[in-house]
Amino acid sequence: MDGRRLLLVGTYTPDSDPPGEGRGIHRVWFDPETGEMTDGGVAARTPGPSFLAFRPEPPTVYAVNERAEGTLTAFRVGGDASLTELGAVPTGGGSPCHVRDLGPEQVAVANYADGVVSFVPTAQDGTPAGPVGRFAHRGSGPVTDRQEGPHAHSTAVVEDADDPRLRYLLAADLGADELRVHHYAVPGVGEGVAAPRPEEGLLRTVQLPPGTGPRHMAVNGRYVYVAGELDSRVHVVLWDPRKGAGEHLGSVPATADEAAGRNFPAEIALHRLKAGGREIAEGDALPLTSTYEGRVYVSNRGADVISTFAVRDGGARLEHLADTPAGGEWPRHFTVVRGHGGQPDHLVAAAQNGGSLASLLIDPDTGIPADTGHRLGVPDPVCVLPVPINRIRRAAT
Repeated sequence: MDGRRLLLVGTYTPDSDPPGEGRGIHRVWFDPETGEMTDGGVAARTPGPSFLAFRPEPPTVYAVNERAEGTLTAFRVGGDASLTELGAVPTGGGSPCHVRDLGPEQVAVANYADGVVSFVPTAQDGTPAGPVGRFAHRGSGPVTDRQEGPHAHSTAVVEDADDPRLRYLLAADLGADELRVHHYAVPGVGEGVAAPRPEEGLLRTVQLPPGTGPRHMAVNGRYVYVAGELDSRVHVVLWDPRKGAGEHLGSVPATADEAAGRNFPAEIALHRLKAGGREIAEGDALPLTSTYEGRVYVSNRGADVISTFAVRDGGARLEHLADTPAGGEWPRHFTVVRGHGGQPDHLVAAAQNGGSLASLLIDPDTGIPADTGHRLGVPDPVCVLPVPINRIRRAAT
């Protein structure tokens, strides 16, 4: 495809809950030089694929099917950018809204309706299997119409400082104002020694201020940034990788204005700028210069902007830099498309109520995105997933 990148877009469909006009997982071709997007048609018809995750080996895409009786569906990615369904299993919860690949043997699913966090086993070829590990929770918050009970909304992964074979899974519970902490093993990590089996269930919780409504998280070493959907703030949590515990440090407004009740943050992502022509890999220490600090982006539904924050004090503090129009109404999920070989970085945002994708060009010096003017109509887009199609093609030859 002449150097174009592959983006897969999850949508709400007529048979999902909530319903939408999407047709499943849509295929989009992205020009990394200009930010222009081209419709590649529907890659897979599946009910309400509201969140997608990618597994590198073998190349597999997982989609939650957001319905009252939630399911998880897996697809093999072909070199022609096709998706072939491998199978589907129940998630063990209602209205699954997030999925994360946890390595070669399982994925994690957050089920919004009942707050269940699921660990779904996967076969060697990526096919989801059973039995599903199902972890329910209790809790509520002061926003009575949204926090009457637990609502798991997303997960994030942080390492265990004492054992490289172990990880902590953090689950953002919008209904209980908590980050729930689970412990799990990563098979194949280490020197051929089997990882210890962590105790199943909830290890502990990290308390956030009442009415936060934690939705999504971004991990930056020992710091976790949390988008508060209900208080319209971005929270900073200090993470202790030895104890597997967190401490709330403070928060800043998600936009230039205090807008709780009028603005509802959705996705949050950490972006590391390029230093000296070298991409800063996830987990690297940020260079100690003001020019090449990291950036945190937050999509804001209501204000309809992408907010940019600078990472300060080694990650302990966020400073608001700018609010950039997101190019459409109700921007939900977004992704950063990395440029290669001198290409610029872009941010692609899904405007759920606007029925379109918008591409924003990220300034290499400031890290602030600006609208390219490029749009692509996609009905009810709610998730954007980059897939390394060129790498998949090379591996197949």
